[in-house]
Amino acid sequence: MREGRFPRIGITGYDQPHMSSWFDKLLEELQRRQAEADAQREGRPFERPDAGEGRERNVTPIDEERQQRRAGRTNGNGGGNRPTFPPVAGGGDVPWRRYLLIGGGIFALLTVLGLLGGVVNLVTDVMWYDALGRRDVLQTRLWSQVALFGIGFFAMLVPALVSTWLATRIAPQAPVRQLGGIELPDASRVIGIGLVVVAVLLSLGSGAAWSGNWETVLLFLNGEDWGVTDPTLGRDIGYYVFDLPFWRFVLGWASTTLIVVGFLTLGAYAARALHWQFRLSAPVRAHLSVIGALLLVIIAGGYQLDIAELTYSTRGLGGNVQAALYTDVNAQLPASVILTVVALAAAALLLLNTWFRTLWLLGLAGGAWLVLSVVVGGLYPSFVQTVQVNPNELNVEREYIVDHIESTRAAFDLDAIEQRRFTGEQDLTREVFDEDATTIDNLRLWDYRPLLTTFGQQQILRRYYTFTDVDIDRYEIGDEQRQIMLSARELDVDRFGDSRTWTNERLVYTHGYGITAVPVDAVTDQGTPDYLVSGIDSDPQLPVGQPRIYFGEETDTYIVTGTTTAEFDYPLDTDGGDGEAGAETVWNGSTGVGIGNPVARALFALRFSDFNLLISNQLTDQSQVLFRRAIQERVPEIAPFLAYDDDPYLVSADDRLLWVWDAYTVSNRYPNAQPLPSSSRFAGANYVRNSVKVVIDAYDGTVRFFLADPDEPIIAAYARIFPDLFEPLSAMPGELQAHLRYPEDLFIAQNESYRLYHLPATESGATTFYNEDDRWAIPEDVVKGSGEPMEPYYVIMRIPGEEEAEFVLIQPMVPEDRPNMIAWVAARMDPGVYGERIAFQFPTGTSTQGPVQIEGRIGADDAISEQFTLWSSAGSRVVRGNLLVLPIGEDGLLYVEPIFLQAEGAPFPEFVRVIMADQRRVAFAETVEEGLRQLLGEAEPPPPEVPDPTDPGESPSPSPGESPAESPGELPGNVADLVAEAQRLYDEAQAALDAGDLGTYQARIDELADVLDALEALSE
Repeated sequence: MREGRFPRIGITGYDQPHMSSWFDKLLEELQRRQAEADAQREGRPFERPDAGEGRERNVTPIDEERQQRRAGRTNGNGGGNRPTFPPVAGGGDVPWRRYLLIGGGIFALLTVLGLLGGVVNLVTDVMWYDALGRRDVLQTRLWSQVALFGIGFFAMLVPALVSTWLATRIAPQAPVRQLGGIELPDASRVIGIGLVVVAVLLSLGSGAAWSGNWETVLLFLNGEDWGVTDPTLGRDIGYYVFDLPFWRFVLGWASTTLIVVGFLTLGAYAARALHWQFRLSAPVRAHLSVIGALLLVIIAGGYQLDIAELTYSTRGLGGNVQAALYTDVNAQLPASVILTVVALAAAALLLLNTWFRTLWLLGLAGGAWLVLSVVVGGLYPSFVQTVQVNPNELNVEREYIVDHIESTRAAFDLDAIEQRRFTGEQDLTREVFDEDATTIDNLRLWDYRPLLTTFGQQQILRRYYTFTDVDIDRYEIGDEQRQIMLSARELDVDRFGDSRTWTNERLVYTHGYGITAVPVDAVTDQGTPDYLVSGIDSDPQLPVGQPRIYFGEETDTYIVTGTTTAEFDYPLDTDGGDGEAGAETVWNGSTGVGIGNPVARALFALRFSDFNLLISNQLTDQSQVLFRRAIQERVPEIAPFLAYDDDPYLVSADDRLLWVWDAYTVSNRYPNAQPLPSSSRFAGANYVRNSVKVVIDAYDGTVRFFLADPDEPIIAAYARIFPDLFEPLSAMPGELQAHLRYPEDLFIAQNESYRLYHLPATESGATTFYNEDDRWAIPEDVVKGSGEPMEPYYVIMRIPGEEEAEFVLIQPMVPEDRPNMIAWVAARMDPGVYGERIAFQFPTGTSTQGPVQIEGRIGADDAISEQFTLWSSAGSRVVRGNLLVLPIGEDGLLYVEPIFLQAEGAPFPEFVRVIMADQRRVAFAETVEEGLRQLLGEAEPPPPEVPDPTDPGESPSPSPGESPAESPGELPGNVADLVAEAQRLYDEAQAALDAGDLGTYQARIDELADVLDALEALSE
């Protein structure tokens, strides 16, 4: 090539073309063609310039700025055609390609690193799933997402490329010789490449959309009919839950795809029009008409889906219900049918326009569609609602309200609730209490909040342990079923302080140890829990086969086992020696991921960004990494399609510590059913079932999913998708089945719906519902003082009408805007009756006092309020527990509220009183028996106690692992033994003081004072 035509600049040993040379060449060529055209038009000869001659060009003058820019491109050697670039540090010029290469290199590096991170996470996830024996679950999810990504990608890319290619083939080929005096360059190829790039990028988004909807697609393919029909539109419920979301997604994707294809096609035609004269020829018109017609067909399909989605309408009854009502069925539904026909007719006219070369058909179709959309789709339903419905709303809407009540009751399984009559007015006598002795023996005197604080002070033992939650369950203790409050002693690495080294956090301190358990009614004379299980390696009354907790609620860091460094097991009693000395152990579970080879170590070092995994000499060929140890992360990673309860609970069964976690299938697509309010745990859902019980081994980390309701349609579909994931409930060990609880979150959700939909699905029920004559509410928790509803509570009690006491979950109800009782609901959970629910409803107009009224009576009681005032004035804080409303006898109610006192400087609150009440009396006693005597009129409340101003208010508290009521017994009768006893008590007091156990310290000092008095008496 000649230097004059393609100027190049040499730098760093090679030449680089400059972008402006192409533009100069283009201008020269355009001027040459213009001169040739002028010569031909004027009939004079045209001489082509000699390629070797200087290149004087007759071009349009350029502005001064461009002249200066061109002047700046010349170098010092007079190379006028050699453009230069701004110098860089160090001298020399850097061409634009170097910037491009540097930027491209950085982009490529970031891309590789991003892909590398994804690959590392994927590979290590596969290893983790393999260790749990759940690779099939991961494969099903991954391959379905990969396959759907491919479907979505090519389903958009192929039509887009075919349509743009077809546009380039059928575009008119009449060349334009001049356009405003200058012939434009043919940029169709560049634009075509750009359109392909845009099509690929948008297709990637399409693939991502399909991949992200893998659950919707798989449920559509595996879901079956429910066998229940929507009473309003007559479709099976499975259509709404499984089919409708899929078709809505497909139509949304299809309309987006057609719009993308249409714009890309227009872009292709526009690119051709830059160089060729554009005419709306028959092939072009046919091409665009087909795309438009297909889009109209999709719109028609959307109108049909709108008909089904009328069951989620909130048009009627002031927007307070979600259901298809009169206007929806009698106005909006016909409007959707009409608009469907209009859209299909418009699509047909659009295709006919291919042959009838006119625009009036298109205008007619578009105008008719626009007018009917406004008139039929909007104005007509509003007219019907205003003129026909609003003046006579109840009579018009009654049959649709009946359908709404029926659907909501079915969605939340409210039809299964048995209704019984109850008044709560039975007189409470000694015979009533004796008949319900089991209920009385299991009155819950401990509230979980102060008890958790007490555990945190008395049972932590070392600073790196913590108690996160208190769980309530029932156990056989001494051939008697007792209600137990239990908590796991977990490891909390955030408490390590200055000793939080990599070795300690990852290799040494690997697990929590054991549990703490106390019966709900077990209180010592000092107001502290009378433990069933306390300390470590003591003699528990509730045996625990494997006490080590490697997986739990608080355990959220990864660890490495099988190293040369011994794992700390539990602290040893060193008799005042090394307080951190402990036993050692080695984890021998089956769910760890081996990292004995360098490749595995490198993978996990990248995953955790932890270089120590590569360089530590403490790892061996047998080393394993345990991660995702928090059950809140571990379980949803395996089954993200389930919803989970807020409160997993720990069970000691089958010689293991096992976490039991309730899982739910949830939907917001049940037709005509009312969704839960925004304050609910399942906000927006209008269908909830406790379909799965998840069990996690606290030591080994194995996760098992048991089908609690295998006939539930949604979980049945998931069981077909993941055939090896779920097990029948019969495969659960019988000892563990005895500890299954009716989940609190489900109970609250059902009661939230039941308070409005306890009415029958009849015309009278619809009338009551419309008039809001029988609306219930969950009573407010007055103690919290935040307007929150009372929590349901687990209790052991005899349900009225039943023979034996059992473990139940109950919640009281009151009329909306009134404080008296209207009902209480119980969920049973003992084997044989698990899942049964009973609603004990009070007669209309009942005067039985509700929780708020009882709290008012407590606050107005002179003895109670005076005692509270005296305690508060002495520097103590009164802590009130939950008020429990307990059915007693066959038709009576007993109200129980524990009272705790936390003195200033005391480490935890202590139980001091129990308030008991019936419809006539309020008792304020130190024990349950004394409270019953006061209720029966056999005793009077004691006078308020004036706190001793010299007493700090701290009751004696037992040290961990010993009897809370332990005392020195009868004192020795000689000086030598008394001195030895004094020394023992002093040593124990100092040890308690060092441990921060002020209660035990005070108790030992008091006992020491008695010993010193005895010594003084002997010396006299």
